[in-house]
Amino acid sequence: MTLGKNKNQDLKIIMYSTPAISNKEKYVPDVEFITENNQHLQSRLKVCPKEKYHKDFISIADFETDPWRFLENKFEAIDDLPEFLKCMSALTGKILVERDGRPVVGSGFIHKIRRGELAYCPCHECLEKQETKKQVYGILTVTTVIHNFVKKLAEAIKTRVFSENWDSKNTKVRLFYDEENEESETFIYGYKLLETDKEINIQSDWCSVECVTHDMELVQKLEAKLNKYMELQGEIYRKSKELSLNDLVIIIGHPHGGPKMISVGKNIKIEILKEVRNYQKWCRYEYDNMTCPGSSGSPVFILGQPLCGFGYWFGHPHNHSKGLHEKANGGCSSVGVEHVVI
Repeated sequence: MTLGKNKNQDLKIIMYSTPAISNKEKYVPDVEFITENNQHLQSRLKVCPKEKYHKDFISIADFETDPWRFLENKFEAIDDLPEFLKCMSALTGKILVERDGRPVVGSGFIHKIRRGELAYCPCHECLEKQETKKQVYGILTVTTVIHNFVKKLAEAIKTRVFSENWDSKNTKVRLFYDEENEESETFIYGYKLLETDKEINIQSDWCSVECVTHDMELVQKLEAKLNKYMELQGEIYRKSKELSLNDLVIIIGHPHGGPKMISVGKNIKIEILKEVRNYQKWCRYEYDNMTCPGSSGSPVFILGQPLCGFGYWFGHPHNHSKGLHEKANGGCSSVGVEHVVI
């Protein structure tokens, strides 16, 4: 194992000569078990061990009103950053899974959208009602983490069996849940649980779920957000390298299954688990962001990260995996894929 420092900041970099098998025990999965219809949200917020740190979360409304109030002055040179984060927010949803007879909530990020390619929509509703099959539909791929879907994570990773008992009826994703008093609800529905990374001995805790919607206006709206997100992502990366700025981590998700929140922090450490083809690396980050149960699967934006997650079939971004169970901020991501910058 070799240890070094990034020349631009105190980000510790650990390179494993053999793949790491386990994550740090100080972190625990940030999944939340809730009551039906997410009742008693306020009660769960009050008994959370991190309750006094909840003030560190930023509501979507507050951020959109004055984004630079929550970011250091040096980042104002990256003028596209607020618009980029608005797109990131629009593509982030609350994942609800019926697991072992209990509702479980996590978060996820739409990173791929395609129009229907089959003769008929493959969602469970259309499959059950032959006479009402929809021929116009959209499939949205939502990245998240495995432990939102399986109870015995270590066993699932070891056996490579994740979706054997998964039922599409038990998963849905709520979009645009930005305020607690919102009356309208927008859902996309689980269709297929995709397999995770299959690298031996690496606990990636990453997967994705394909969801279906018949609302093509929604598809068009999300396509525009995703295209803008990818465009701005490239611009922000280039500008961050020019300015040598790489000490910002943004996490957007649904802590405790409540309205969407933004968490601002910094990198602490990067673990490089494996270097792979075409100058790429599989890695995992640790950071000091505030997270809570329900944040599992939230997208993680890392400024200056040479991401391979868009446009590469074998690459994907990082999602939040685990948080500190102590009364403090901090957490770690799932495995993601980056370019090796020489």
